[in-house]
Amino acid sequence: MTTAQPIPTSESERPSGGPEIRVIEADFRRDTRWIEFLSKHRDALIYHHPGWLSALEAEYGRECVTLACEGSDGKFLGVLPLLSTRGLPLRLSSRNRVVARLSSLPRTPLAGPLATDDRVMTALLRAAIQKVQTLTNTQLEIKTLHPGLEKLVPELECVPWRETYVRGTPSNQAPVRDMVGPQMREPRTCTSCDECRILTFGSARDNHRARWAANKASKQGVSLRDAQNESELRAWYSLYLRVMRRNTVPPRPYRFFRQLWKELAADGHMELMLAEREAVTTSLRENPDVSTANQSAFPHSDTMAGSVLLQYGHTAFWAFTGLRDEGAPLHATDLIVWNGIHTACRRGYDYFDLGEVAENHPELSQFKAKWGTFRRPMYRYYYPALAAGEFSDHSHDSRMVSLAASVWRRLPLAVTALLGDWIFRYL
Repeated sequence: MTTAQPIPTSESERPSGGPEIRVIEADFRRDTRWIEFLSKHRDALIYHHPGWLSALEAEYGRECVTLACEGSDGKFLGVLPLLSTRGLPLRLSSRNRVVARLSSLPRTPLAGPLATDDRVMTALLRAAIQKVQTLTNTQLEIKTLHPGLEKLVPELECVPWRETYVRGTPSNQAPVRDMVGPQMREPRTCTSCDECRILTFGSARDNHRARWAANKASKQGVSLRDAQNESELRAWYSLYLRVMRRNTVPPRPYRFFRQLWKELAADGHMELMLAEREAVTTSLRENPDVSTANQSAFPHSDTMAGSVLLQYGHTAFWAFTGLRDEGAPLHATDLIVWNGIHTACRRGYDYFDLGEVAENHPELSQFKAKWGTFRRPMYRYYYPALAAGEFSDHSHDSRMVSLAASVWRRLPLAVTALLGDWIFRYL
């Protein structure tokens, strides 16, 4: 355990009542209390894990500020990871700008503070505000599932964000559940996976569509396997670039995924699930005169799609996806999600999170909805409060967005990778 200096707190900001607590800057790598606290908190996500924090640091060479609240016995009662960003030098649109931030966490869908009670939560948030007050032209940003933080710290402004599409497993299909508690997940005891066999996916129509798509992929010769090494991760990255270009979303740099693989894959917190189709069958169908002796000249299989799955605590995430154009009619992604949900069920995860959807991607919304998901609201909190009209999506500038999307989809993949790297350097 490393020693950490407490963050000075004025008497007016010091929480009153209850046992003594103090907020410190902890070392999430060396201080074992960080991972020990995460392992006992129901809200802990992979995005609080040291492996994710290390990958964020490595992505652009910026160090995390990891706040922790400890009690008089030295045990952690709460944690709050933060990372600074530079902000974009130019406005994204006439109504939107991205300023320098101290965020929990940038380039991350969710993170935010974890605490054992409101008193600890308040202490962490006030320490974060105090931290950002020492920085020039910097805004505090908190990304979380928890509403009502502005009631604990009135200086925070709450901005309702998008909704994330979440699927409950058989023991937890209801959308409303107390997420805080001492018990952590355990693998399910059903050896024959009886619970997973009866998984249903929303309405009767959606349930039929989900099962049909997964069966269709299997009947067309698509099979799944886990990537085994970094060279397969590198090959998958080109498929990821294709999806990001098609969706007009800047891609993350490859070094980020390489660091994730290094930090999380060995412990099972990251998996790259590949959907492959036997190439020999396709080649023989196109070349019926090829003799059996020459079949070895054809590649064994083609990777049609691949998804990075991140998992920790009670939630597994369908996080990043790559897809070849030929993989869409084969329903390769459907088979990956189908298997991902069933695997999460067997391993004892309560939730399978398919992530948020931007406003201009209705097809992706339909895809995520058909898996029997419920939409869970996310919240962002800011200090200082945002200026009037400062926070808005880019749909107001539809003409500009349409033009940019049209140009983006025509760029070479290598160019989109370079531009994405440049953009995320500031976000």
